[in-house]
Amino acid sequence: MLTHLSSRCRLLCLSLLAATLAGCAGSNGGARPQGAAAANAATSADSLAQTSWELVRWAQPGGVLRDIPHGDNGEPVRLTFLAQGKQYRVNGFAGCNRYMGSYKLEGGKLFINAPATTRMACVPAERAKLEADYLRGLSAIDTFTLDSGGAPRHLTFNLRGGDVLEFERRQDPPTP
Repeated sequence: MLTHLSSRCRLLCLSLLAATLAGCAGSNGGARPQGAAAANAATSADSLAQTSWELVRWAQPGGVLRDIPHGDNGEPVRLTFLAQGKQYRVNGFAGCNRYMGSYKLEGGKLFINAPATTRMACVPAERAKLEADYLRGLSAIDTFTLDSGGAPRHLTFNLRGGDVLEFERRQDPPTP
């Protein structure tokens, strides 16, 4: 009796292991990755969930680099992706103000809805312009890439106007 039960237990464990491995194999979410990191682009909204990023480089069309100022207290321009159930949210700091919104990945494209912001005064004028352009850019992502599928460290947004925003991963937010 004990041998028969042990055989059933082994069979059940092997079946569960096979089902788990089959579930992990090849679900690519239908993304059409672009650019140099195409093979490693994110394939689901969950690929970005619970990650935090700092804007480290902004190249305008023609390759001209744009200065990226920090906030008054030295806080960098940040973007954080959060997920709770099927709710996908973004928040961050845009140079003067904090922002929040939602995101989704559909048809291989990342969509960030026009974020709402706090309304702090933004001085100097260059920082106010960068903040406005950055927030507009979040709603104009043409393609995006991640440097690796497992634990990406570099995120790039290619905007419809030709600008390229590059982010480096920072300390991730806690999982809810």
